[in-house]
Amino acid sequence: MKLLRLLVKGLAWALVLTAVAVVSGAITVWLATEKDKVQLPRVIGMDSTAALDLLRGQGLQPKVSGREYSEQVPKDAILSQRPASGSWVQKNSEVRLVISQGGDAVALPSLTRLPLPQAQQLLQRYGFTLGRVAQVHSSERPKGEVIAQDPEAGALVRRGSPVAVLLSLGPLEEPPPVLTPPSLSLLEQHSTKQ
Repeated sequence: MKLLRLLVKGLAWALVLTAVAVVSGAITVWLATEKDKVQLPRVIGMDSTAALDLLRGQGLQPKVSGREYSEQVPKDAILSQRPASGSWVQKNSEVRLVISQGGDAVALPSLTRLPLPQAQQLLQRYGFTLGRVAQVHSSERPKGEVIAQDPEAGALVRRGSPVAVLLSLGPLEEPPPVLTPPSLSLLEQHSTKQ
């Protein structure tokens, strides 16, 4: 019996030691894998240059996956990130970022005094389209030059909006003098003399 008790006691200790060994091994493996992980910081709203530097400093691989307009997030700041902040990821993991292009409204450039093709190119460069074109004679502007625009220069307008222009037809030409036909009486006199 004494031997049986010693055997049971020894077996219990062996089980305890085995369990401790398994748990400590699991903890060691977990710690070894966790040391290569980092928790993603929140970079939304940060300047894109500072956000890229921060992520690289933590051993991550930031990648700009796009640019979008946002009225809430300033231009060149981070609009979104994937994976989300607070996530645990392996070092050297890729973090996808979308950068804000700022608000969709832009100050409209001045088109006055520009020839129509040049005004249209400027509108396209700023993301606008040419709207209605009305024409009027002007002694102050040469033919084909923009006199006015709607909305006015400097107004904040959403990209893609049409801009109407008033185009000069040049000065109004004086009609040639109207030649009055000779009076019939002169013709009659001339024909009766012959």
